[in-house]
Amino acid sequence: MAKHNTFQNAHNFVMNHPNFINNPLTVQVSQPEKRGLQILLGASIRAATYDSSEHPRHCHPGTRIRHIDQIVNWALETPDHSCRIFWLKGPAGVGKSAIAQSCAEEFAAQKKLAAAFFFSRPNQREDPQRLFTSISYQWTLKHKSYADILQSTIHDDPTIIDKELSHQFYHLFSSPLQELDTEGEGAPKRVVIIDGLDECAGVTAQQTIVEIIAASIRDHTIPFIWLICSRLEPHLNATFNSPEVSAVTHQEELTVSRAIDNEIAKYLTDELAKIGREYDPQLPWPCERDIGTLINLSSGLFIYANTVVRFIGDSDSLGPEDQLEVICTLATGVTQGSSEHPLSELDSFYLLIVQRIPAKILQTVKWILLATRFLGNYVRPIRQLLGLSPSQFHAACRTLHSVMKFDWDDIVFYHASFMDFMQDPQRSRHFCISSESGLALRTKLMQRLQALLAESFHDLIQADSDNNSEDDASAYENIVIGFLFLSSTLPWDAAAIATLESFNFKKMAELWAPNIWAPFEIGTLFSHIPEEDRSRIVQLCEGSHVDTFMRKVVQTPDRASWSASSILGCGQHRCFCWYCPSDGLLMLRPYIDCSTVEHPTTGQPMPDEAPHTLLELQSTVTFRRPFW
Repeated sequence: MAKHNTFQNAHNFVMNHPNFINNPLTVQVSQPEKRGLQILLGASIRAATYDSSEHPRHCHPGTRIRHIDQIVNWALETPDHSCRIFWLKGPAGVGKSAIAQSCAEEFAAQKKLAAAFFFSRPNQREDPQRLFTSISYQWTLKHKSYADILQSTIHDDPTIIDKELSHQFYHLFSSPLQELDTEGEGAPKRVVIIDGLDECAGVTAQQTIVEIIAASIRDHTIPFIWLICSRLEPHLNATFNSPEVSAVTHQEELTVSRAIDNEIAKYLTDELAKIGREYDPQLPWPCERDIGTLINLSSGLFIYANTVVRFIGDSDSLGPEDQLEVICTLATGVTQGSSEHPLSELDSFYLLIVQRIPAKILQTVKWILLATRFLGNYVRPIRQLLGLSPSQFHAACRTLHSVMKFDWDDIVFYHASFMDFMQDPQRSRHFCISSESGLALRTKLMQRLQALLAESFHDLIQADSDNNSEDDASAYENIVIGFLFLSSTLPWDAAAIATLESFNFKKMAELWAPNIWAPFEIGTLFSHIPEEDRSRIVQLCEGSHVDTFMRKVVQTPDRASWSASSILGCGQHRCFCWYCPSDGLLMLRPYIDCSTVEHPTTGQPMPDEAPHTLLELQSTVTFRRPFW
């Protein structure tokens, strides 16, 4: 490549205060390093902030004012060392997230917000390891001295972001904030909001987060005060009511109550009038009678009213009047208070929505929803898994405008209650995605895998029209993830077990390139196989002599958990399934038996009792071929 000199033919010139622009496509000019903060940002969830494109809706103007004022006044008036946690609790659908969003906006306007994090299980914002990193990064944007310390600290030790939660909290908050306090630059009192704590992955993690925050308040290590919103789950109730936590916590419960009918009426009237004006400016709509019907159907649930508005405003419908008429027909079939379930009225509405899905695409819609459980909300992997074109995918999802939005890249669910509904056979009945639909999808994926393993998967996988080898590998990975997930969560009958016994797990592992995040508890892998059949298909890696053999012969990954790993398959079709609990990764590797290992002295194949022989020899063994 020819060299270019900017000043090659220049003569007799002077540069006064030159300013060179760093163009990443040309020569790199030295810039101050920000590696530590870049690492912190990479370990954060940007979509979980209050001002992201996926933030929850705030409360409708003129509604939930009492609760918002109560929280804002508590935050601004809380003494330095009194109750610095406000726990807003209540069932699904009562408006906790909307209140949290409104409070975040109010605190931000007053420059009192340190950070906000909105957990969302259906939108894959549930990783506890990324809560404190996200809060920390948001605070670096508001406090330069704190940002300088974090930049240096994480630059020197990037493993901080991977530490267990209490150590992570210490390094991200306690230590740097105490250092600032010592230097006379103590951080001001600011509010941190954590919404949807019950949607954080893992009961233990949820409890640990609360206990860490409470301990920091008791020990006076950080100046933050905390608004935490969650459902009233038994384990959270026990944690917040423990002596250590309750001493620093104020609790407030939101209930399903008809006392807020006037607020729901204001919301429905304003939003439906807006829809009516967009459809027909001359239309005096809706009438008081229809508003009254919708209020009764909402039965004290704001999530019902929110879903009604989206349903009526669906641009793919015959118009808002027709949509409203459909909803009002529910009033004749719903007896208020007829069920002990607090979401029984919402369930009726959700049933109405899924019943309107055309029969010919219903299975595809259910598979799309099911796939979000193990592939996340990314459109391309789901399309690859199901072999759908972009137009087919969007045609299917268009039927669910009321409960989720989507574009060419992502799916976003409006509320966790819809996926709760779709996964509960008692609530969604034959529309449930976790029973027959799951079994049908698992059968389809197993058939695709068998075809791929019998041939070249590059020739068989059809992703998009612009299909290439990277698409093939990605699609194969998604199919394997789906197959393992559904295998770990659904039952196996005799016919399926017979197919499983001949399944070539070894070749599946040989074609396997990456390590994957396991969207399921590894201990449940194939646990739904009857116990009398299970040992033929899955064997746990346990026993001290086996442990020594495997670690020497098959080179167990250092971070793999022995007791949580398995050997999958039968006979010559086996593979190792290593599980690494520290990062939730699965590693699939072909199985190597004793006959493939040479005796370090004789060079002959090791006998069946190789595990015991290796215990005695305590020497390094070699392979006839590399393991990986």
